[in-house]
Amino acid sequence: MPDFSRISAVLRDYGDLFGELGDLLRKQLRLGESELQLGLTNLTQAAVLFVATGIIALFGVLLLIIGFVHLLASFSLGLHWSYLLIAVVLLIGAAVIFYMARAKLSAEELVPKRAFAQLGETARTLKDTIL
Repeated sequence: MPDFSRISAVLRDYGDLFGELGDLLRKQLRLGESELQLGLTNLTQAAVLFVATGIIALFGVLLLIIGFVHLLASFSLGLHWSYLLIAVVLLIGAAVIFYMARAKLSAEELVPKRAFAQLGETARTLKDTIL
């Protein structure tokens, strides 16, 4: 009879262990999902910044062209210099936004590193517990 109670206790312990393991794996999957969500949010923000960069650069190029037209039309200081100055300022602004977008864009942020690390720890702990 004592053997039956020991076997029952061991089975109950393993049942509890696998129940807690299932709960732990669910939590790690939620962690990975939230990390992936954060990475996708950064990717979306970078895409919006790239679009803004393109629009600002387009306006800058148009103003630069208009400035060159005015420059060729009249060889004295005048309205064309203001067009050129505005175009240069817009292009500098576009360059700043581009570098901000490029800094946000990283494929490494899409990998749920913490979830993978914790999953590895869980596997090692389970291996140590079972063996």
